[in-house]
Amino acid sequence: MINKKEVINLKFPFPNIQSGLARKRHMYICKEDKGKYSFIKSQTFKPSILSHVNNYIIEDSNINRNPFSKKTLIDLDKEFHIRKTINISRDALCRRRPDICDELFKDITHQINCPSHQNLDDESIIQLNPDYLQKVLF
Repeated sequence: MINKKEVINLKFPFPNIQSGLARKRHMYICKEDKGKYSFIKSQTFKPSILSHVNNYIIEDSNINRNPFSKKTLIDLDKEFHIRKTINISRDALCRRRPDICDELFKDITHQINCPSHQNLDDESIIQLNPDYLQKVLF
C-alpha cells in the first residue's frame, strides 16, 4: 500500500495509453490515499514546460526534501486518480528516497487550486505497469 507523501515511479496512461508520455515513467507524489489514490505528477524541469502548466512548484534536487535527482517541476494543474481496486506494490516507490518532506507536502496542498481530475482506467494502468500493479480481488 502506498501512503500520502510517498513518491512512486510509474507509467500513467495519460492522455491515453498510446501516448508517448504513457511510455515513459514519471514520479508521482501521493496526495491522498483514502478511498482512492490521488497523485500529482513531477518531471524534470525544462523551461519549455512552463508554457503548458499554470500552477506548479519548481523543486531543486535535495535528498533532505525529495527523491528528485534533478531540478523538478511539480505540476499542480492535474490530479491523477486510481481506484483502490488496484494494489500498488511498494517496489514502485522511488529508491533514492521514498517520500517528500512535510514542508514540501504542505506547500503542495496549500498551493494546489482546482486541478483537473484525471481518473485512470484500471486495465490500462496495469497493462503499462504489470510488475508493480495488480487488481485487488474481493
